[in-house]
Amino acid sequence: MEQIAGERETEQQVRGRIETEFDLTVLRDASARITKKLWGDIFPETPTHLLDDYYGQRADKGAVFAVTGDEVQSVLHLTPCTAALRRNPLALHTKRMTSMADIVRVETNFISMAFTKEAYRNSGRMRRLMSGALEYQEQMDIPVCFADTDEGDFFEHFGFHYIYDRPRYGLNGRVISEEMLEKAANGGVVPLNGQNTVLKAADSSSLLALGHFVNANLCRRYGFFVIRTAAYYERFRKELQGTGGDLFLIAENEQIKGYFAYTKSGGGSIREAVFASPSDRERYLLENGDKKPAVMARIINLPEMLRHISGNVKTTIAIRLSDPVLAKNDGDFIWYLDEEGSYMERVEQTVSTRPEVSATIGEFTAFIFEYITLKQNAKFDNIYLAGPVWMNERY
Repeated sequence: MEQIAGERETEQQVRGRIETEFDLTVLRDASARITKKLWGDIFPETPTHLLDDYYGQRADKGAVFAVTGDEVQSVLHLTPCTAALRRNPLALHTKRMTSMADIVRVETNFISMAFTKEAYRNSGRMRRLMSGALEYQEQMDIPVCFADTDEGDFFEHFGFHYIYDRPRYGLNGRVISEEMLEKAANGGVVPLNGQNTVLKAADSSSLLALGHFVNANLCRRYGFFVIRTAAYYERFRKELQGTGGDLFLIAENEQIKGYFAYTKSGGGSIREAVFASPSDRERYLLENGDKKPAVMARIINLPEMLRHISGNVKTTIAIRLSDPVLAKNDGDFIWYLDEEGSYMERVEQTVSTRPEVSATIGEFTAFIFEYITLKQNAKFDNIYLAGPVWMNERY
């Protein structure tokens, strides 16, 4: 209890400093609901049930940064989530498949909404909110922040870089028809490829098992993903059902072999899909075009992130980082790595510390998540990176 009180006191102190420095308001808990009207005004096409669900389930979590006067003028919402980051040295030293025992849990945030009322746009309000939100997270020791967006140019100004290209899937109608989905959604069990493999809709009693299945399969293929829970899938299921869709399981001998989230919006599409075997995914779902850059990220608190990044031998790298927002991440550093983790020390540039590589904080983030390559040499080959990433966050 004392620790929780201390954490709350620390957050309140940080919040107060950010509000003063950036001339904004940080809303927590139920107070965040005052921004609901602004959302409705800017996006009047948003279905009422989705807006109510967001403010009933999500807006009370995390922190909402707002510029206010006589009315709410501009808003940015950070939604907290717990991610899994693979500890590569541990996984490599085992003689079994990677499991959730080989990951560390990392607290992070998603920017789940950011908008300004039209009358106040192009006035620097969103820049204040974004800068304040990043500084707030740095002081709260958040290692990395994400944004699911197609506004790449805007987020690049604040040090973000794309780190994940999302595939697009549709149903293979020759194997699973709309009629089969409707039957499963109504509680039926639909045979596939004989009697041992079936299609059915998830219900409340199967959501915990679904979360275990998804996490187990993601940690074998990816270095970083947001951990799935029964509560996540309960909210996702409710949203899908509001659009005529559902969560569908493919099971063999009562064991989940794959799952997909289907919505009828936009003529029918797959919102998320995870299969134990790629061949099963290829059997039931079809790729709709090329992957699309979807999720951006940037490292916030450099020491917190780097303590999870290690190398297979002791390595030092002279690196220059540029960060347009957070001064602590901007400058020349020596990066020290070993099997336990890594850290950077700031240095004054000399001949002996001339940088071997230069990168923006966004490029460095994309490198850490294996989205881009910074430099081809033995030193960089020694680094255990945190990718690839899998991202499809709804809540």
